Amino acid sequence: MNFYYIEILFYIIFFVSVFSFLSIAPWVPTFKKDLARVNSIVNIKKWENFLEMWCWTATVSLFIAKNNPSSSVTAIELSPLLYLISKLRVYFSGLDNIEVIYWNALKLDLTKFDVIYVFWLPETVTKKIFPNLVKQISPSFRFISYCFQMKNDYFKETKHKEEKRYAIYEYKL
Repeated sequence: MNFYYIEILFYIIFFVSVFSFLSIAPWVPTFKKDLARVNSIVNIKKWENFLEMWCWTATVSLFIAKNNPSSSVTAIELSPLLYLISKLRVYFSGLDNIEVIYWNALKLDLTKFDVIYVFWLPETVTKKIFPNLVKQISPSFRFISYCFQMKNDYFKETKHKEEKRYAIYEYKL
């Protein structure tokens, strides 16, 4: 009888996770060999707030938090399974400047963040994120997109590309 409840719980987590994967982008993590490059492009200053939207397993957020201990790092995830994995990774990291939130990133107040990092498909960002960001952000705000170039009329784009590496796009006002 107990196995039945565990099986139902597994299916619920599985289906909610699949739904969350399909809502923004398929699960493809940032390559570990690109983490240092992402960190240098993010160039987070002391006391700035960093957000990784749909953090998957919080790999980027953990790297940013570890290498920028004076900054505040937030990772947000919609999949219950990946949220739990992220929470465990953050807990065992021992870092105190990072938090993981279980929430829909599209419903989050983005005004408190100085840098936002995504690995999403461009359509979601350009239709649902960029138009609202322009109205809310500070002049020093940066938006970083791994691999995907965003179509936009709002921000100045800088493409960071190295040979045999994915491009990283930086957007500023």
